[in-house]
Amino acid sequence: MPSKSQPPDMIAALRSLRWPLAGVVGLIFALTRLVESLLIDLRPMPPVVQTLEALFWGAMAAGAIYAVLSWAARQEQRRLTTEANMLDELRSANARLELLYELNQRVASSDSLDDVLDYAMTLPTRLLGARAMALVLEDDQGVALTARCVGLSEDQLALARTSFGVMGEPGRVRTPTVLLPRSKPPQGLTACVLVPLAERDDEPIGWIEGYVVDVQRITDATNATNATPTLAAQAHLELEPTVTTLLVTVAGELTEGIKGSRRRARELASIAALEQAITEERTRIARDLHDGVAQSLAFLRMRIALWEDWLDQEPERLAEEFASVKATLRHQIEELRRAIFALRPMELSQLGFVAALRRFVADFAGQQDWELQLELSNLPPDLPHVLELAAFRFVQEALNNAAKHASAQHIAVMLKIVDDGLQIVVRDDGVGFDPGAQAEQSGPHLGLRQMRERAAVLDGRLTILSRPGEGTEIRAWLPMRYVN
Repeated sequence: MPSKSQPPDMIAALRSLRWPLAGVVGLIFALTRLVESLLIDLRPMPPVVQTLEALFWGAMAAGAIYAVLSWAARQEQRRLTTEANMLDELRSANARLELLYELNQRVASSDSLDDVLDYAMTLPTRLLGARAMALVLEDDQGVALTARCVGLSEDQLALARTSFGVMGEPGRVRTPTVLLPRSKPPQGLTACVLVPLAERDDEPIGWIEGYVVDVQRITDATNATNATPTLAAQAHLELEPTVTTLLVTVAGELTEGIKGSRRRARELASIAALEQAITEERTRIARDLHDGVAQSLAFLRMRIALWEDWLDQEPERLAEEFASVKATLRHQIEELRRAIFALRPMELSQLGFVAALRRFVADFAGQQDWELQLELSNLPPDLPHVLELAAFRFVQEALNNAAKHASAQHIAVMLKIVDDGLQIVVRDDGVGFDPGAQAEQSGPHLGLRQMRERAAVLDGRLTILSRPGEGTEIRAWLPMRYVN
C-alpha cells in the first residue's frame, strides 16, 4: 500500500517545493552575484545597478529551478498516466480474452440452441451496457423471426424498432453499427447497436439489437446527446475500434454456435425420423406376419386336426385337402420371402441412393417375376437424406402393396424432379381397386394410409389413381426445401 501512495506524494512534493526552492536558490544566486560584483568586478558600478543586476540573475535562477521542478512533475504525471492507461488496456484485454474463452466454453458445452440463445442475451449488457436487447434469426426460407427479447415488451420493441429504423437496416449492415433515433424511442433509449450474426464474409443468419442509454460509452462521438432529431435521423455513429473488433469476434462465435446447434438438431431429427421409420417398418412386418402367415398356419393346424377324423370317415377328401394345403403353403412361403426381403438392410450408405434403390427394385421385381420399367434419370446428386429415406420407403411400401394385392405382371417405378419437388411414381397393371371405397376402410390397404401420413409429415402429397381391372398408379410428391 505505501508504494501506491508514493507516486502522488512525489508529484505533490515537486509542485510544493517549486516556489520555496526557487526562492532560496534565487536569493542565494542574487547574493552571490552581489558579493562578486562588490569584491571582484573591476568596473565600478552604481549600487542601484549592482543591486538590480543581482536581482535579475537571482530571478533567472529562481525561474530555472521552478521550470525544472515543474517539468519533472509533469513528466512524473505523464509517466503515471501512461502506466495507468497501459494497465487499463491490459485489464480490458484480459477481460476480453476471459469473455471470449467463456463464450467458447459455453457454446461448446451447450446442449441445444436455446442454451446458446439464452447465453447470447447476456452479452449486450456486458459489452454495451444495453438496457434492452433482442435477438433475431432467419429461418430456412430467410424469414426474420424474433427469437429472444429482454427489457422491452412486444409493443415497446415494435416502437423502438420503428424509432431507430431497425427493420430497414439489417439487410445492408455487415459490421456492428450504431443507429440513432428518428423519432422518440421508449424508456429514454438514445441508440441501437445492430450486430449482424455472421462468420467472416458469409451472409448473416440474423442480428442482435442492443438498446443503450449512454451512447458515448461505446462511441467516439461527443455530441450524440446534443444532436437534433434531423441530424440524428441521418447519422450513424462510429463505435470504438476495440468495441467493434470484440463485437465482430463475439458475433462470429455465436454464429458458429447457432449453426452447430441447428446442425445437431437436424441430425437428431434425422435420427428420430430414421428410428420412427424403423419402428413403422417393424410394425408393418409384424402386422403382415400376424395377419398373413400366422393366421394361415393357425388355420392349417385346425384343418390338420380334422384330417384325423377324415382318415377313417372320408379318406377321399384328403387328396383335395393336400392340394389346398400345398397352395396355401406356397403362398405363405412367398409372404415369408417378401417379409425377409423387407428386413434386409438398406444399402444407401454403401451404394448411394440411386444405386441402392435400383438394386432393391430389381431384386424385388425378380422375386415377384415382374416385368420392370425403372426410370431414375435426372435426379440431383445432393438429395437430402430425409427425402432419400422417404422415397425409398414409398417405393418399398408401394411394391409390397402391389405384391400382396395387385396380381400384376408389369411394374413401372419412376423418380424425377417436378415443381421444385421429388415425384415418386409406382404403377402396376394389376387388378386395381376403387380408391373411394378404400378410403372408407382400413383393412387391405392400410399401407396406403401410412404412406399418406408420411407424405403429410413432409408437407408433401400422395395421389392414388386406380380402377378395378385397370391397375394402380401411386404418385407421391415431396418438396425439395428439406435440402436445408
